[in-house]
Amino acid sequence: MTDAQHFFDYARRQFNEIADEVEHHFDLVTNQLREWMPADVRMYRAAPAPPKRLPPPTTLQVVQRWMSRHKALTAACLTFLLTGSVGALVYVNNKQYRRKRRAKKSASGARTDVVVIAGAVASPLTNALYMDLERRGFVVYVVTNTPDQEHYIRTQNRVDLLPLQLNLVDPYAAQEQLARFHSLLAREHLAFDEAEPHKLNFVGMIIVPDTQSTLARIDEISSEEWSDALNAKVLNTIATTQLFLPSITEHKAKILILTPSVTPSLKPPAHGIESTVYGALEGFTASLAAELKESGVYLSHFKLGNIDIPAITARQHWQGSAGARLKATPVRRLQDSVFDALVSRRPSRTWHVGRGSLAYDFIGNWMPASAVAWMMGVVRKSAPPVVEDMHGSEIESLTWEKIDQEGV
Repeated sequence: MTDAQHFFDYARRQFNEIADEVEHHFDLVTNQLREWMPADVRMYRAAPAPPKRLPPPTTLQVVQRWMSRHKALTAACLTFLLTGSVGALVYVNNKQYRRKRRAKKSASGARTDVVVIAGAVASPLTNALYMDLERRGFVVYVVTNTPDQEHYIRTQNRVDLLPLQLNLVDPYAAQEQLARFHSLLAREHLAFDEAEPHKLNFVGMIIVPDTQSTLARIDEISSEEWSDALNAKVLNTIATTQLFLPSITEHKAKILILTPSVTPSLKPPAHGIESTVYGALEGFTASLAAELKESGVYLSHFKLGNIDIPAITARQHWQGSAGARLKATPVRRLQDSVFDALVSRRPSRTWHVGRGSLAYDFIGNWMPASAVAWMMGVVRKSAPPVVEDMHGSEIESLTWEKIDQEGV
């Protein structure tokens, strides 16, 4: 054994002896501390850590637990809420439907609100509108273009239902005729002697363009028929509106445009003129509404569905026509909507009135063309032939009924 190896062995033995002595010393110190420490402290330190507390339940969890414990009471409460909500909705609708709608009057009891209606004078729809507005207390002026139309209005024997002659062929004559209407609105009126003078208030103009036409394919319609239809149904409506725009802007009157929307929304075959006229009027209405909004004038577009007009229904029964299986919307609902739009401070931009108006508007705008074509194919197979000598409004009503019967 060399000296170096002997030295390393001696150093290892010394290190092991020192480590043993240090370990023995720490054991003695630990035993002395354990004996000196109280018993309760030792038990506390030896006890395990308490479990973590769960967070408090949320409101939703509390409600769910309560509902699971009281299922019968929960079902009763839900039934009560459902029936109560339906009952409240029916009550509000009935109250809204039955409430009296009357135009304002002056302190002397005279009528002050003026409404102008432009449309087919003898149309059952137009007739139902101006007769109802006159009964509600408006001074109603009906735009007439011929002496026969003026005579027809005068034969109604209503004091506040008056014709307003307007010659659209001669613009200068039309301006003179409207000048008399402007002066009527500007000057003061007396209901009777010694009564307080009052002025007339132009509240709105109702436009009911005739969009109906005979059924024909595009290749069967001559250029003269296209020209006559666009002139009579589109250009006359635009010209009439332009003539009244100064008065409408001055008095902040409402503009209401009423058009049937079921057939134009679906755009079926053989309705090219009707779809074109409706599209032109819709574009004109949108542009006019955007322009008048800057002046504080509101324009409302009424998209009409299947409406039960008593004059048409009575004539159909007299002719022996079969009634619709789906009940149409009463014309009273349209009359109430027109009144609400006239007196509202901010009327809605679009009004859907009549069965099928909203549904077919959605179908025509969002459903695929193939689905709409299939639907119209079903209608064509079962639709009765259209009588050619009927008025436009009667054809319109029958079209609505056919689509409602087969499409809904």
